[in-house]
Amino acid sequence: KQEIGECKPMKLKRFTAGVLACALLIGGAAGCTVGGDNSWCAKTSSTTLPAGVYIYELYSAYNEAQSKTTGTSDMKKAKIDNQAAMTWVNNRAKVLTNELFLLNDKMKAMKLSFSSAENAGIKQMADNAWAQQFSSALKGKNVSEDSFKIAYAEYTYQLRKVLQGIYDTGGSKAIPESEMKAYFEKHYSDVDFTYVPLTKGGSSSAAGTAMTAQEKATLKKELESYLSQIQSGKMTVQAASAAYAKAHGATDNYQNVTEDMDSSTVTSSMPPDLIQAIKSMKAGESRLLEVSSYYYVLVTKNDITKKTASFLKNQDDRFKLLYAQKGDQFLKDLEAEAKSYKGVDWNERVTRKFTSDLFYTAPSSSAGPSSAASSKVTASASSSTVSSAKASQSSAVSSRTSSK
Repeated sequence: KQEIGECKPMKLKRFTAGVLACALLIGGAAGCTVGGDNSWCAKTSSTTLPAGVYIYELYSAYNEAQSKTTGTSDMKKAKIDNQAAMTWVNNRAKVLTNELFLLNDKMKAMKLSFSSAENAGIKQMADNAWAQQFSSALKGKNVSEDSFKIAYAEYTYQLRKVLQGIYDTGGSKAIPESEMKAYFEKHYSDVDFTYVPLTKGGSSSAAGTAMTAQEKATLKKELESYLSQIQSGKMTVQAASAAYAKAHGATDNYQNVTEDMDSSTVTSSMPPDLIQAIKSMKAGESRLLEVSSYYYVLVTKNDITKKTASFLKNQDDRFKLLYAQKGDQFLKDLEAEAKSYKGVDWNERVTRKFTSDLFYTAPSSSAGPSSAASSKVTASASSSTVSSAKASQSSAVSSRTSSK
């Protein structure tokens, strides 16, 4: 069981896939090959991509295919869109690679470039993801960290940059500021909360023992006294959290969250009963809640309109709004363009040598149906600083990040 506010590990879907070992940066000279001219996978008149990028996209496509064939244990027997799944992966990898060329073209056509801070963010995003997940998960797949950086981090930042260039102020399809404001005030909630685990004798709710009924009643009475002061305006949730922590020598668990309560960021991390309670509250209302039988939570729902101006001035927050409104359409358009993209010279040595078979694992005869379960006990105050991944999750595009 996780603490409220504790970050969960980055989940692997299509956008968050990566590969290892031996490829080159765009335009680089050969440093490590695997036989023949395998240093590059595809090129256009202006861009050459290293072989490792294509292998990364194969891995991304393979994971995407697995998510589409959850009822089939053997990928070589599965079908997607009336096509053999393994063939679908090979074709999909080419489309994903085309997206890299397409975004490079759009960046040039729109005269977009990365700032030094963005370049630093790209490096940090790649370094973190590589170290935390991908170097070990895909060891020996003939892809270097440099190739991973191109296909994963640079791609993510390009997605964000191009989407903003189209839909933000001055873009060809710019969303009016009035619509941004209206969307934010309709869909977002701004809440202050703090929580107290209903356990004792441990450093977290996952340790120690559950409180007795009498101990819970005593704690509830104490927190109700804080609630009374919050409701009368004598104290804020933040002040109450600090006071409780000082009185008990405990951790100060105060958080402020400004998020769409229906977003995946929230629904994947915050307990459903807490989400529903917040959605039912009125602006200015404060409550003491028992959440998921594990916590008492003091929460105040603030007037969202008081956050509008500052939210819209923040570039990460503006991106989140743009993506919420136009992200799905943007990615659909990008994929459609990538499918019909022309002018790519493919290195057949690479595409023949590296196929979906690289990631195939034959199912065990003793393997049974797989199942997955996840607990939702956390609420992150820094949620989606979108890639987030995106040097934080707010500096990238969550859709391909959540599906690649």
